[in-house]
Amino acid sequence: MLTTRHTIPPLLAGALLLACGEPQDVSAAPSDTTRTAVRVEAVEPRPLAPSLSVSGVVEAQAHIDLAFRVTGFVERFEVDEGDRVEAGDVLAELDLADFEREVRSGKARLSRANAHARNAAAAFSRQQRLRENGTSSERAFDEARSAHDMARAEQLVALTGLEQAEDRLAKATLRAPVSGFIARRSLEAHELATSNQPVLELVQLDRVKVRAGVSDTWLGRIERGDAAYVTSSQWGERRFEGRLARIGVSADSASRTVPIEVELDNPQLAFRPDLVVRIEIPTQAPEPHILVPLGSVLRDTRLTPFCFIANGDPEALRAERREVALGDVHEDRVVVTSGLARGDRVIVRGQHFLRPGDAVRIAEE
Repeated sequence: MLTTRHTIPPLLAGALLLACGEPQDVSAAPSDTTRTAVRVEAVEPRPLAPSLSVSGVVEAQAHIDLAFRVTGFVERFEVDEGDRVEAGDVLAELDLADFEREVRSGKARLSRANAHARNAAAAFSRQQRLRENGTSSERAFDEARSAHDMARAEQLVALTGLEQAEDRLAKATLRAPVSGFIARRSLEAHELATSNQPVLELVQLDRVKVRAGVSDTWLGRIERGDAAYVTSSQWGERRFEGRLARIGVSADSASRTVPIEVELDNPQLAFRPDLVVRIEIPTQAPEPHILVPLGSVLRDTRLTPFCFIANGDPEALRAERREVALGDVHEDRVVVTSGLARGDRVIVRGQHFLRPGDAVRIAEE
């Protein structure tokens, strides 16, 4: 039997050797251009207290509608919306001319009544002496006493009228009963302000309260006086400490939650009325927990959560897939209850472009 053998022509064999080149060392580390740049965060457990976290709305400590207690035309306003005032500051004033005339008239009436009272007192005193001497009639004595009593009554009426006129004059000037901020002004100068018509709204913001609603499942874990921490997107991670001041006794008919109220000092005016903030009330003693950024947690097609870890020698790092179990979310982080340990380098940027085993390098900040 004849056997056919195929041989490679010398020219073609040489070309193949040139194309293949020298044998490569497959164990060599990939270059930086073949490694994915990532950023990592070392796992470090931090104290964390399990807590109630709800949204709430800021309210001023007090809203006070201010009104003149007499009717008149507004002469001027000393304040405008947004101004801070101290207790006793003049806020507005009516046209005082009529009130001042009433005071002058009252003083004149009182002066006349005082003069009549002095004369009547002198006449009555004389009749008393004459009566004691037996030279005055009973009728003259009674008339002097009656005139004296009427003069005193007129004096009292005049004094009361003057006090009322002075009181009306004082009420024509509107003063701040407490320190606070002017939130609203409902009249302009030279408009008519009727008695007890609100013209200014004063709010107290040195101390504020935050109202919120909580599920009844939390009622057994919170109580009045508990520390409460308030945060706002305006202030980033800064927390303001207050106290749980009130817990409602019945649930809200619309939300089916129980109302709570947190009070806190507000010296920097960090919180303004109607702003939405976050309330956090620790319900247990702090314990160490592992928290990672929410964005570092990925999910596979089965929705199983996992993270990528930068593992290996510094010059030969590889992306390692770690399945994790998750706990509560705290702002932009989530608690990892299992799957990670202290010192693990969690990939927090670049993780979306990785597959298990990919070569990575830690990018500089």
